[in-house]
Amino acid sequence: MMPGWEHWAATELPLLVLIAAATHLVMSASQTLLHRWLGHRRWGGHFFRNHIGFHHASYARGHLTSAVYRGKDGNNTPFFLIPTLLAGGGLFFLLSLGPFLAMASAAAASFYAHVYFDKTYHVAGSPLERFAWFRRKQQLHFVHHLHADANFAVIDFFWDRLFGTYRAPDEDAR
Repeated sequence: MMPGWEHWAATELPLLVLIAAATHLVMSASQTLLHRWLGHRRWGGHFFRNHIGFHHASYARGHLTSAVYRGKDGNNTPFFLIPTLLAGGGLFFLLSLGPFLAMASAAAASFYAHVYFDKTYHVAGSPLERFAWFRRKQQLHFVHHLHADANFAVIDFFWDRLFGTYRAPDEDAR
């Protein structure tokens, strides 16, 4: 029989990693769909007006970046915490402590990453601009600001490919 930590690493850790990865994918897909269906549809009401009237107005063609992030007033992201907390609260009663903590930690990290990247894309001279992967994601996000019917994801743009809303940055050049 394996000692305690080796047994845990071989049996429990893969499950916790799987839970964390699945949690991020659910969070990412939810963000993409909520962005598309509430932030870009009139029936999204407050979310639509807030998103289009502030975020897209602050960052439109000709001024996609600024020295500091200007879209704080039009940020719908805090509202998306409500269903996240409700789902997480329900899972608290269904999961044992280890899986719950993996899910809660991954949800918090995914949520933070979404907010961080969305803001960082729009700040000129971001330290992340030195990375090619960041510049590519930033270009994909800017396509969304130029063509509001495409690229609703903020981190995982494969969702846009899956949902049929992907648009490459160089499509305008064709």
